[in-house]
This record gives sequence, C-alpha cells and structure tokens, in this order.
Amino acid sequence: MLWIDSKASLPQATRRFDDPRVGQYWDQKADLTRAYSSILKIDVPAWDVYLLFGRDAEWREQPPAPVFWMDQLGLENGKQFDADRLAEQIRVSLNSNQGP
Repeated sequence: MLWIDSKASLPQATRRFDDPRVGQYWDQKADLTRAYSSILKIDVPAWDVYLLFGRDAEWREQPPAPVFWMDQLGLENGKQFDADRLAEQIRVSLNSNQGP
C-alpha cells in the first residue's frame, strides 16, 4: 500500500513480529486487502488494520471475519488503534477458548 512495499522489503518488515504464532505473507496483488474491505464493510482498502481471530477461525474459500479489529485509518465504522486496548484484547484472546 506504500511506495516502499515490495518483495525486497519483506525481510525487514517481517522482523517486527518475531513470534511463532504470527503468520506473515506477501500479497503482491492485494487480494486479501480487497477481501477484508468487504468483510469489514469499509469502502477503502483494508490496510493498516489489526485483526484478531478466534481460536476456531479457519481460512477456507473466503477469509474468516475477525472477532476484533482496529485501524489506523480513522474509519467511520472502525475502532481507532489504541495499543493498550489491543494488547488487552490479545491477552483476553490468549487466555480464553473463545477469543475476545
């Protein structure tokens, strides 16, 4: 989504989340961005969003809906990114069987 986004920038970008529970993928054609715009019911590309999924989420023909999400885009129907609130939602998710 940014001019610096490229396959060559992946090694540096993926170091931000060095955790075996985090999956990171290169989506050159932004297919996932478009899919999540529809799932989140937003009119702009779904980038700079933080998505949390329940333990039972499965990726099938369509990606699953998140149980919680925040954005840094200032979306009308979004939840403005707040690191403390996101961290709390992650703690809740990790300590429950259902997710947040």
